[in-house]
Amino acid sequence: MEALHLVLHPVTVKRVYNMGMFVPLLSLVLALSEAEVKVLTDKVQAHYDSLRNFEAEFVQRYERRFLKRVVEESGRVSFKKPGRMRWEYQTPEKKLFVTDGSRSYFYIVEENQVIVSHQPEGAMGMAEGSPFELLAGRTRITDSFTFFDSDSEPKEGGVMLHLIPMAGNEDYEDVELEVDPETGRILRVVLVDPQSNRTEFSLRGIRENLDLPESLFRFTIPAGTEVVVHSSETGKGR
Repeated sequence: MEALHLVLHPVTVKRVYNMGMFVPLLSLVLALSEAEVKVLTDKVQAHYDSLRNFEAEFVQRYERRFLKRVVEESGRVSFKKPGRMRWEYQTPEKKLFVTDGSRSYFYIVEENQVIVSHQPEGAMGMAEGSPFELLAGRTRITDSFTFFDSDSEPKEGGVMLHLIPMAGNEDYEDVELEVDPETGRILRVVLVDPQSNRTEFSLRGIRENLDLPESLFRFTIPAGTEVVVHSSETGKGR
């Protein structure tokens, strides 16, 4: 595979106060040529082609632009081909999203409610063609997006890519990926919806090609739980 040569260029100046003195610090991001974007994109796809499954700790950050409100949640996520996902939210409240590749369950523990969908993306808004379908082995990401360089700053020590969906999508209109340029691992997914609300998923402590049992991606509805059936006719929920 072609080597990836990265070029540094300044994009912002940050202010740092040290012992009462103002010190400007030059912030650097990686600028990629069109050819380098192609090499990195191919590396991302090749990496996930090579995986059977993986687990990670995640931090989800949802920012509502006009209300200036930020909600942060965290937990553990598991992916297994083909199309299986398990998002186990641990803080600040316990929630569970599970899909076996054909049906999904979104269980909200404190509300004693489960939303059942007969579509794999289900009530979590994991829309068809999203980057999460690449992680679950359901699609090739180059079939759904056009890739460009991004001038956003990375937060997880990777390189940023800007993605534009090839088809319209009501859940998001802009996507950014932070990826490890050495391995092609996705470290962070950023989704921006048509109202400019922003959702970030950071993946940390990634563990790959494990012995993940099928039972991890099945869900038995607890007795006494309220069941809400989610369908395309009723619209998408979250």
